[in-house]
Amino acid sequence: MNDIVPNMDNETKTRIFQSAKSELMRHTWDTFVDNPPSVADGGNGVVIPGCPACKKRINTNDQYLRHLSDDVLPVILRKAFEIAGVSTSE
Repeated sequence: MNDIVPNMDNETKTRIFQSAKSELMRHTWDTFVDNPPSVADGGNGVVIPGCPACKKRINTNDQYLRHLSDDVLPVILRKAFEIAGVSTSE
């Protein structure tokens, strides 16, 4: 990791890594209930396959990978730049 960003201290690199890992791990390909409670709980909600963190429907592996690259990666990078003290405004 030291070779990637040689001028950054180890504490900052560790904070960036932990932040990125935490954000990535929040996004899973699982199920969530739309319009809770679910039918199993006496309501009229439906169980949807997708990302529970985003409440985004995902049916295929390709859709999951696109979700990670299009929705999650920009958040991770924004947080990393913020932690590193790098301005992202033009």
